[in-house]
Amino acid sequence: MYEAIRERNEKLRLQMLSAANPKTWEHTETIARESTAQYAEDPRLAQIDTVCLIGHGTSLATAMNAEFIFTRLAGVSARAVPAYQFRTYPQEYLSRPKNTLVVGISCSGNTASVVKSLEEAKALGAMTLCISGSGDIRMAPPADFRVTAYTEIESENGMTAYSISHLFILQGAMEFALLLGEKRGVILPENRAYWNDQWEYTKAGMQALPALFDAMDKVVTDYEEHHFHNLMVLGTGPNLGTAQEGALKICEFAWIFGACEELEDFAHGRFREIDGNIPLFMVAPHRNTIEKVLDLLAGCEIACTKAYLISEEDVPEIHQFNVKCIKMPSVKEECLTPFLYIFPLWFFGFHYRDRQQELVGERRFGLLATDISYDKHRKRK
Repeated sequence: MYEAIRERNEKLRLQMLSAANPKTWEHTETIARESTAQYAEDPRLAQIDTVCLIGHGTSLATAMNAEFIFTRLAGVSARAVPAYQFRTYPQEYLSRPKNTLVVGISCSGNTASVVKSLEEAKALGAMTLCISGSGDIRMAPPADFRVTAYTEIESENGMTAYSISHLFILQGAMEFALLLGEKRGVILPENRAYWNDQWEYTKAGMQALPALFDAMDKVVTDYEEHHFHNLMVLGTGPNLGTAQEGALKICEFAWIFGACEELEDFAHGRFREIDGNIPLFMVAPHRNTIEKVLDLLAGCEIACTKAYLISEEDVPEIHQFNVKCIKMPSVKEECLTPFLYIFPLWFFGFHYRDRQQELVGERRFGLLATDISYDKHRKRK
């Protein structure tokens, strides 16, 4: 029995690590750029100054990451919103629909609340974009624009646990944000070359993934030696979505209860719950967030709470605390750090579950999100 589980887990491991190879990105980059390029002469893009990005689960985390990519690259006011919330209150988000782009994100392209959100947004006069896979999807008809990413990579390899399709969608969002920035006059030709270079630099950093995979195995050893079974993942700015996806994926991969909080906001509420049994994973790439990390580490010392820091920074003051540092490759543009910083959290969830000789990403109670339904429950009875 375990041999079958081990084989499936190995497929997932190899797929996550495949992101270290630039060739893994070639297909999704090509289809994202080709699908984006067809709108290069569309005059409607120049009038967009507001972007709402919607999704659920991993797709919402992708939207949260993409919020900062759109803000930085396209110079718009961007906001990530849960799709159900948007579809229930669309008018609250569309005070200026003619200048607003509503972006639906879904790996399958068929998430009901995302489809409904795009329909509502279009009916109210907003422009709409769907970012998903290829083929006949329900999100396509209500979308003015469509960007295609290679979201089928997991299903084609027989896996139920999603991983790098999240990053493929984020890369598609980046391509459209670059086009939008060009149409708005924010990105000039020389700026486009800069961003192309930054993207290549970010991908080059993924060569560190095998070493990070091994490093997170040691983190799991430390976690188990402390007999932890819950955790908090903290992030902010471009990496609040990384923390969201990390906490979510650890839950899905390993059946550990993990929750996400914003780095500063954690100190104003949830910090009161820590008692030495709930470690903190802090995602803080650059020096601009280290001051808050030090504040939290001081609090952790008082509360006798273990912390794990995922960062490229090596600040001497950090080492006086009970913190394990996961050293990350350098990424100049913080809005691109989510492409790298999600991997240690994925790897943590993978190692924890795989050590138990259980299937990584096994569905709890055999349920998908679409199975959590009153009508389906009644029929089962």
